[in-house]
Amino acid sequence: MKSVKKLMFVITGTILLLSCGKGKDKDGKELDTPANGEITVAVDESFQQIIEAEKTAFEKTFPYTKINVVYKNEGEAVAMMVNEKARMAIVARELDAKEKEAFKRDDFRYKSYKFAGDGIALITNKANKDTLITTQDLEALMKGTKKSYGNSGKDIVLVFDGTSSSNLTFLIDTFKIDRKMKVSFFAAKSNKEVIEYVKTHANAMGVIGSNWISDGDDPTSLTFIRSINVLSVANKPNPTKDDYFQPFGYNLALKKYPLTRQIKLILREAHMGLGTGFVNYCTLEQGQLIVYKNGLIPLTQPLQIRQVESK
Repeated sequence: MKSVKKLMFVITGTILLLSCGKGKDKDGKELDTPANGEITVAVDESFQQIIEAEKTAFEKTFPYTKINVVYKNEGEAVAMMVNEKARMAIVARELDAKEKEAFKRDDFRYKSYKFAGDGIALITNKANKDTLITTQDLEALMKGTKKSYGNSGKDIVLVFDGTSSSNLTFLIDTFKIDRKMKVSFFAAKSNKEVIEYVKTHANAMGVIGSNWISDGDDPTSLTFIRSINVLSVANKPNPTKDDYFQPFGYNLALKKYPLTRQIKLILREAHMGLGTGFVNYCTLEQGQLIVYKNGLIPLTQPLQIRQVESK
């Protein structure tokens, strides 16, 4: 605990020193600093739980800051950052060739920082007693070559958080599904709505970011996880019981859970401003402790990972 407090003192002191002597932009407007000012951050809605936790802690530590968070689908979040409507985009991928070209045309640089390891969680209604699935079965459901999985015997309706969902994109890329192929699914408007849909539809299988259900200390997360089944996933045909894993920190850290991804902080900032301060907070020890507490994987600080199982 002393080492954490000491590190926070150093981090806070460094950021406060950097905040001294504000500059001005070409129009004479005062620039924000790492510990003072207001910016907009565009975030993939899948990561709302973890980013809300980081934002709240950051603004309490640095009371002269304001992070305006806008939750969008992955493509819209990146577009806001590319088009200078947001200082930062928080998504689960790097920029694609077209997005990088936009930066080249504007002669502007961006920086990408790894932040946290996340999992794609598969959830079903409590009435569905089959809580085991293989990636082969999931791929078949995505491609439409199977309608049910395991011993459920029921046609399954896949549920994603929209047609431009990063969760959907991740599975399409993972299973190398031709983007011209029609994937049949129900489109909700958010990860929260996916959970609500699954709670009321016995044949639904929802696909959400694991950070929505991985914080065992958060009442909202606990309510969600108690109202649905979290499936255990195996990455081999004909698996034994020991081959199945759930999308929580311990299994993500040991790379046992097969549907994992990295959350990226992509920053567009011409000066050392509030975006830099928020990145530093999220990627140094205090921010990574928040990642850990929320059941995700710290990617920039070596922290001990706890084992979590859903009941």
